[in-house]
Amino acid sequence: MQVSIIPVGMLGTNSYLLASEKKSCALIDPGAQPEKLASIIEENGYTLRYILLTHGHWDHTGAVKKLMQKFPKAVCFIGNGDKDMLTDHKAVSYMISEKDWDDFHIPDVMGVSEGDVLELDELKIQVIETPGHTVGSVCYICDDAIFTGDTLFHGSIGRCDFPGGDFGTMRKSLLRLAGMAGQGKKYAVYPGHGDATTLEYESKNNPYILYGG
Repeated sequence: MQVSIIPVGMLGTNSYLLASEKKSCALIDPGAQPEKLASIIEENGYTLRYILLTHGHWDHTGAVKKLMQKFPKAVCFIGNGDKDMLTDHKAVSYMISEKDWDDFHIPDVMGVSEGDVLELDELKIQVIETPGHTVGSVCYICDDAIFTGDTLFHGSIGRCDFPGGDFGTMRKSLLRLAGMAGQGKKYAVYPGHGDATTLEYESKNNPYILYGG
């Protein structure tokens, strides 16, 4: 498994390329700069199989449409609870204007839910539901890596004050993740913004896990 970190867009969203030994790849949270992301895929000789979205906010989805036009065999997945954020403008009218909606409208997105597993050659990517930042936020786990989107950051968490967010629900998701730190495997955490960290470190030092913020 090879993981490449590619910050994109005005908010520095972390997009991740997860590649198999056979050079199939999944692109996680392509929030902006589709040309940059496509060039990296092509320069490495990768075949884009999946676009995986941790949630439906614009800074994580902004490059999806153009990438799917560039790579028409790729399949886009998002948590079932956030599917409407890509298919129904009413769900995101508070952050995306009607004139910009076409750039973010992905009608053929596929939904994923707790326990789903996506196979990428020898790699298995597991879905866990971690609502709180949005209703349908998910994390993707592959071997010892967790891609947490805006659920868990290094020393912090994503906001819970947007529509669909809820801090009490987020706290339950954080405690669930922290509980995984004591189960024998040491997980690397790849968040939607900021530096990578480890689940062990966050379970012992993140104030939102230890004290609720």
